This record gives sequence, C-alpha cells and structure tokens, in this order.
Amino acid sequence: MADVTYQHEDYAQFAERAQVVDDVCGNLVKKKGDKYLPRPNPTDKSAENKARFTQYLSRAVFHNFTGYTLRGLVGAAFTKTPQLIAPTAIEYISEDIDGAGNSIFQQSRSVVGKVTKKGRNGLLVDYPQTGGSATRAEMAQRHIRATTVSIDASRIINWKTKQVGGKHGLSLVVYKDDVKEETLDGFGVDTIEQYRALRLIDGVYTVELWRKKDKKKDEWILHDSFTPTRGNGSPWNIIPFIFVGSENNDPGVDMAPLYDLAELNIGHYRNSADYEDNVFFCGQAQPWASGIDQAHMDMINEAGLVIGSRTLFPVPDGGQFGFAQAQPNTQVREAMQDKKADMASMGARILTPGGAVKTATEAQADNETEHSVLSLIVSNVSEAYTQCLQWMLEFMNASGEARYTINQEFTKPHMDAQKLTALVGALQTGYFPDSDFWAEMKRHGLIDPQKDDETIREELDSQNTGLGLDDGAE
Repeated sequence: MADVTYQHEDYAQFAERAQVVDDVCGNLVKKKGDKYLPRPNPTDKSAENKARFTQYLSRAVFHNFTGYTLRGLVGAAFTKTPQLIAPTAIEYISEDIDGAGNSIFQQSRSVVGKVTKKGRNGLLVDYPQTGGSATRAEMAQRHIRATTVSIDASRIINWKTKQVGGKHGLSLVVYKDDVKEETLDGFGVDTIEQYRALRLIDGVYTVELWRKKDKKKDEWILHDSFTPTRGNGSPWNIIPFIFVGSENNDPGVDMAPLYDLAELNIGHYRNSADYEDNVFFCGQAQPWASGIDQAHMDMINEAGLVIGSRTLFPVPDGGQFGFAQAQPNTQVREAMQDKKADMASMGARILTPGGAVKTATEAQADNETEHSVLSLIVSNVSEAYTQCLQWMLEFMNASGEARYTINQEFTKPHMDAQKLTALVGALQTGYFPDSDFWAEMKRHGLIDPQKDDETIREELDSQNTGLGLDDGAE
C-alpha cells in the first residue's frame, strides 16, 4: 500500500528544531506552557501545585530577542531594492509572482526570513493546465501565467534524488498542501487534508494529489494526477522545484541559523521565571516583633493597630520590632545578563563575516573568500530565484535574460572626497571604464541602482555636461 505520508529520515530532527524557532519568533513560548518552562515539582499533580505553576508562568517575562534579530537581518538584506532583470513575458512578477498578489520582492523577503530561521525553504514553479501549447495572445487573453510558489520547509516531509541524464536532480518531493473549500452555506470554510507529490515517472514530471479516503481513518488514496507541460506543450524531464538553503541549494538539510539563538532565548526566559518568582516571594519586607506574649497580641488585635510610617506599634519592655528583608539574590539576574550578551554576540555573527578580529588590511584581503551567514543565504536565494525565472520562461514559451539579485552589502560603503576624486581622475584619463565607474557610484548610492548604463549615458548627454566621457577633440 502506498504511504504518501512517509517522512525522510532527516525530516524529524529538522521539524523539531524548526518548530522551536517558529515558536520563539512567533511569540508562542508562553502559550506553550510547560513545553518551554518546566513545572516546579512535576510529580505533584495537586490543584495547589497546578495553581502554583499558573502563577509561575504568568510572572515570567519573555523578550523576543530572536524575533528582533530576524527582523533586523532581513531588513539589512533589503536596505537596497533587489535588482530584477525580466523579459516582457514575465515582467508581471514585479507585481504578482505567485498568483496571490505577492511581488517577487515581497516573496523573496519572506523566503530570506524563512531560510534564516530554519535553514531551508522550497520554491516551486507552476503553470495552469491548458491541455497543450498556448500562443502568447492566448496566454494574455486567458491570463495564463507561470507562477513561483514558496513552500515552507516544515511542510516538505519527503524528497529523493537520482541521476537524470548527466546531472543529479530531484526525483520526488512531497509536501503538505491542504485545500480550503467553502461550506455549503457559503459562510464557513472546510479544510481538506492533502499531500502533493511531485514525481519523475519514467523521466516525465508528474503531479499527484493524495487525500484521505475517510476523514476518520488514516488511509490516503490518489485523488488526482496530471502532467504539467511547457508552454510549447512538451512534458518536463525535471521537477521545476528548488530547495533554498542557508549553506547551499541542494536537497540536504542545512543548519538553522537562528536555532542556537532561539535556545538561548528560551534559557533567558526560564531565568526570568525564576527571577520574577523570587522577587514576588522575597521582594517585600517581613515585619517581626519579639518579647510579645499572648496577652499583648490580644491587645494589639483588639485595638486594630496597623503597621505604617505614621502608626505606633507598641511592644512591651525589652521587646523589639523591625523588618526582615531578604538579601538580594543576583545569581539569576546575572545569568540573564550573560545570556543577553551572548545573544547579541550570536546575532552579530550571523551578519558579519568570520568571527575573528582582523585589521583593516586583513579584512580587505579576506573579503573575497569569507562570507557571513546572511550573505550566503542572500546569495542562495538570489540564485534560486534566477533559476525559477528561467523555468517560468520555459512555461511561458519565451526566452531572454532573467536574473534576480538581492543586495549583499549590509553596511553602507563609505565614499569620501579623496576616493571620489581618484575614481573621476582614473575615468577621465581612460584607465577606468565608464560602466565600472557607474557601478561603483550605484554601490555607494550616488546613482540610482535601477538605472542601466544606457539610461545614465542618455541623461548625461541630454545635460550637455558631465565628465567628458564621449567628448571628441575639435
């Protein structure tokens, strides 16, 4: 019997770690109760101990350092607008790449975030079934468009590879793909559990949809299958799906860059629970008195005397009255501060190349070979999208150059007057190509990075000023 729910041997460990990072970044740690905060006296099942844990949990403070770091890292990658080169046939991706209204810029921002969190994500290129080839006019008239869909790695439960021709490629990808359908009354929504299997069968790309035979039984049957075709009507001999990883874009499970930070964040949260619990029980001063017998206590109770700065508390001869105050316990607080410092350092290492302190000369020498975790992620996402754009062109029966590049310079380069003067001088003397000069200006934000060389040249010519790039001697 076919078992579409079979999980790859690497999936379980990945899913467990991915869930931790998701819970931390999603501010779900406190809602998960004792999953992340161990119960005091866990063997005590009494109502009193349950109430004690409820109070212990409510006083704990969760600071989402991991979520803040994630937003900062994604923001650093998109401080500059990514560069997109797309032929006319797929230029719509700048507004809608997935058929749901998300642009390639929005989707890729989400993908960078998911890979930074979990270490992997999937991109699937898809195309409406037309029953054969379609002309450009038919595509435009019927709004037939290729799409690229982002698949969260937690939903991808199985994958296989095999030698296809002279290249090792995917032969199977299975992911959870539940379907939402309106209820009969039109008000509600029903969720139909479904798995989508992308397979190479006899060298032909085939899509299978698997659903439960009976909602009450865990038995899955093949609901539908079809063979996607290119825009010219020919079948695919590859699966137009690509994994995006934190280290590379092969199917292997890469490290989850934020997992260690999330674990440290949970440790900080547990320390917080102990600290707040200690403050609650020991933070208030305890009044005490000595030398008081029962008769004196009865007199105090009858008089209704209270303790306060304007109230006299009588004690008998030789008696004493005072306040007992617990000595500060700094151990838990120090543990919290140490973890906070470690988290700041860990987040910075994801952004910056290497871990050792280098001189400016050493850093410059290493710049070409050493990358930060974030720069590798951004590079992998850029390469994955560039591949997807090529597949989209094949679906659309079109050709041309297609490329997507996300910025990898996370700190703004400095352009001082001396460097600018040297560049202009090299340009004017003919030792520096104008295209390279403009590229340097774009890198420093002195020229709009979206302008191509021809546009810049036309603008300079129309101004009748500039750097004398094309001026002829008369």
